[in-house]
Amino acid sequence: MSIETDRDPRSVLVREKFFSIRPKPLERWLWAQGVPPAAERVFWLHWQEGQQRGDWCSELPIKRVAQECQLDVSTVTRAYQVLQKMGCLRRADPGRDPSNPFQQATAVTEVRVPRELLVELNRHPNRRSLAPQKRLVAATPDAPPQRTEAAESQVSEPSDPFEGLRGRERQKAFAELTQGMSPAENQAYQEALRWHRAHMSFDPDTRLSAQARGKVLGVLRALAAQPVAKTPVIAHPPVGVPQGPRKLSVFEVARLKYNIQSLTTSTAAQELTRQVLWSMEEGALKRFSVMHAIHIALKKIRAGQWTRPNRMPPNWARAIGAASGLETCRRA
Repeated sequence: MSIETDRDPRSVLVREKFFSIRPKPLERWLWAQGVPPAAERVFWLHWQEGQQRGDWCSELPIKRVAQECQLDVSTVTRAYQVLQKMGCLRRADPGRDPSNPFQQATAVTEVRVPRELLVELNRHPNRRSLAPQKRLVAATPDAPPQRTEAAESQVSEPSDPFEGLRGRERQKAFAELTQGMSPAENQAYQEALRWHRAHMSFDPDTRLSAQARGKVLGVLRALAAQPVAKTPVIAHPPVGVPQGPRKLSVFEVARLKYNIQSLTTSTAAQELTRQVLWSMEEGALKRFSVMHAIHIALKKIRAGQWTRPNRMPPNWARAIGAASGLETCRRA
């Protein structure tokens, strides 16, 4: 008896139901470390939530984690301890909930890639690009191809021109490739890197061969395909230079709330957190890096010199994270 392929339950599962996608290098690394199955369930749950939010952070009460992973609360607590010790998770305790001081606010959990895996990440193979690549076909064997941007962009090169090379070998090959450029070509190459362009123009009498030009364009295409942040984040922006709009992550807001609550009473902590948050995102502290701005605000609060920021709207507020339930006063 034959079964219709479109109604086969296996096909229905593949075609219509949700998948749990896990990076293979990270999954194999967890297997090699002998992570307990319960801890692995907790890690992948936070990984999925953090990926969906976009900032790799999640706010899940321990009871909900236990329910989703089919575990008890004590097992989830032990799993957090194991994962934090391995460097796979980082949790921030935001302190008591301002609306109910008898309850503990939900901790913010950030998933991280362990340092041991980062060292050997380049050894793992990459996925093939789905975009078909065109080949450059000369019209006649005697006529050399013209060096135009359209022709250069059709040179067949892999997504990674230096695939198979690692470390110093990769740096040496890249340095040899750029040394053959003229000053004008080097300037055009740097401009293309700065603006994430996939093409650049070469000199009519360039010293680069067709294969070398194809590798250069392959590097530019690979970098242009990566997502570019609208506002570049500067580690230590100079004082006095206006920066674009900034929005603190959930993990940074939780750290700020915890530090302010440790310096003052719970009644005043909520209003101080609101003022410092506005100053860091839209006020005078916006021109400093996040950690520098937090240290400045805490120093002023500790010395009793903090005042309400100028031009701060009286009813300003912003949603911090997704709404989540509260758990009882318990620390993981």
